[in-house]
Amino acid sequence: MPMDLDHELLDYEDPLRTAAAPAPGERILDVGCGTGATSRDLAPAAAPGRVLGVDISAGSLSRAEQLTRDGGIENVGYLCADAQTYPWQKPAFDVVVSRFGVMFFDDPPAAFGNLRRALRPGGRLVFLAWQGRLRNEWAVLADRVFDGVFGPPDRPAPEIGPFSLADERATRRLLRAGGFARVRLHPVDKPVRYGKDLDEAVEFVSWFSSARLAELSSARREAALATLRTELDDRRDPTGEIRLGARAWLVTAENPASTRESAVGGRGDEQ
Repeated sequence: MPMDLDHELLDYEDPLRTAAAPAPGERILDVGCGTGATSRDLAPAAAPGRVLGVDISAGSLSRAEQLTRDGGIENVGYLCADAQTYPWQKPAFDVVVSRFGVMFFDDPPAAFGNLRRALRPGGRLVFLAWQGRLRNEWAVLADRVFDGVFGPPDRPAPEIGPFSLADERATRRLLRAGGFARVRLHPVDKPVRYGKDLDEAVEFVSWFSSARLAELSSARREAALATLRTELDDRRDPTGEIRLGARAWLVTAENPASTRESAVGGRGDEQ
């Protein structure tokens, strides 16, 4: 049962929108748009400009299109493509944004270089990416419970997948190498909404931990799930939702207006 990611990440829309600062008439590219929550969120401020959401999942985009029609939003479109390799018309966009959609590129240097080429000179890159795995309770809570049953792993999990941009210095170097200037990383601490109630949260964790649970006898599996249920219940908010701690980077950068600016990294670029 895949979680409703738009609901899970709802608290991250405000900081992303504020940093993106869409202005009337701007053209915005939403990378890894999923079912289009960020695209629809930015559209009113950008009108009469347009937002284009891009994702490799045709199923997610079908849902995005339906939600956009249902909302009566006319300045949002969607494209099923890989943002890493798609031949963007140059320069096509004023702003490139992504809500946790840029950590999975096969070739990050090539991907960010391609996104920069899609930006007009002076255009803005704004994205959210997770900080380290151990700094995100949502990523480690289930492991902590199951490690009590299986024992801890022989070695720590590498920072890959969702956490591939966790290293602040490495991410800054990556973007500078791709030609971006004024690269800044701002910490954002917001909870993720892990379930609308306790049953939904337990069901979701059980779903993505199904391989580990399958290794247990029935009695040990029930004991592990009971422990998990207790841990999640301790994180219930006054509305009944389960919220887990999360830490992300809000990354901002610019496509420099001149070659010289790119070469020096841009004024105000953090070291």
